Amino acid sequence: MAESTSVAKEACVEQKKNKASGFDFYNQLGAPKHVVAPMVNQSELPFRMLCRRYGADLCYTPMIHAGLCCRKKGHIWDVFHTAEGDDPLIAQFCANNTEQFIQSARMIEDQVQGVDLNLGCPQGIARRGHYGAFLLEEFSLLKEMVTTAHLHLNVPVTCKIRKLPKPEDTMALAHLLQNAGCQILTVHGRTRDEINQKIGDCDFGIIRRIKQELKIPVFSNGGIESFGDIDKCLKETGADAVMVSEAILEDPSLFSGKTYDPCDIADEYLQLVDKYPSMKAEFCVRPHLYKMMYKELRYYTDLRDEWCHAPADVLRKGPQEIRERRAKNNSADAKKILAMPTWYRRHRTAAAEKKRREEQKRKKLLVERKKEKEEEEARGDEETLLQRFFDNSSDESEDE
Repeated sequence: MAESTSVAKEACVEQKKNKASGFDFYNQLGAPKHVVAPMVNQSELPFRMLCRRYGADLCYTPMIHAGLCCRKKGHIWDVFHTAEGDDPLIAQFCANNTEQFIQSARMIEDQVQGVDLNLGCPQGIARRGHYGAFLLEEFSLLKEMVTTAHLHLNVPVTCKIRKLPKPEDTMALAHLLQNAGCQILTVHGRTRDEINQKIGDCDFGIIRRIKQELKIPVFSNGGIESFGDIDKCLKETGADAVMVSEAILEDPSLFSGKTYDPCDIADEYLQLVDKYPSMKAEFCVRPHLYKMMYKELRYYTDLRDEWCHAPADVLRKGPQEIRERRAKNNSADAKKILAMPTWYRRHRTAAAEKKRREEQKRKKLLVERKKEKEEEEARGDEETLLQRFFDNSSDESEDE
């Protein structure tokens, strides 16, 4: 009886709120295929508007700290900004307290199409704050948070997770979130430990399995470096959309499938920063420019060092300065810049190099052990021969 009452209450609340669910919600968003991920201090308004120009169908805000929104008056307006044309938009929150999650989400639910609970952040700050991917094993808390948000917010709730070490645990979590009221589930196919130098291949298999078993839309996250990877991912996972983070920071035009001069893209971004001014946007300029022109700054190292502490007016002249440097020795510089590793591969290249050195060390150790064994066998043979010699000598003495 209690269960049927709960179901009836849920249906009543949803009807009252007039919220779309599952694939109805997905279709209301425009059935997106290309999604810009929520990124701390990086998926802010000017950057989202830039990505939308180049084919992004759906964007997420940077992660918003629910606890700070509740404790610090006006904090939400320091970190959340939107404008006409910035839709569809989903606001992502990190939280480990149900009341704070609901309270902070209500502050902006009338300006977004949905609210996302961050269960995927693997960084140290998330460990210290006990949120993001460090809540993945707390099934009871997650059920409470998602169910309450589903029942009491005026917009649908979505979740973004990472896989757990055991596939059965990942599947149990996915089903729990769906049953609690999650309307879109984004799955990053790596564990929270697979970051930086420990990063490995994205597990499309677990995403495919989740997509096959769940009844709600599933977005795939991770393993996208280029436009060509998107179609491959959709085919391998069966996911309803691909969410991209690192690769799109380096190339905001990624979803267009075309190649543009990073200096032109950087200038376009700076124009949008001027169009949508905020302290938040100004704070994001340096890291964005560094990623967009990562190859160039790896080559012009003096410029990279200068940008570390340069004021805003110097940074804004950066793209033009790079153009001028390239023009002086266009052919030679262009080839060298093109050969530079990408920002997306910064950890992957380091990890590959580390693996190569470890393999060399392993092979060298095997050679040394083989040599030691051969030397031991040689000494053993020599001792055997000597022993036989002395044995024979002794026999001859006795005969005498």
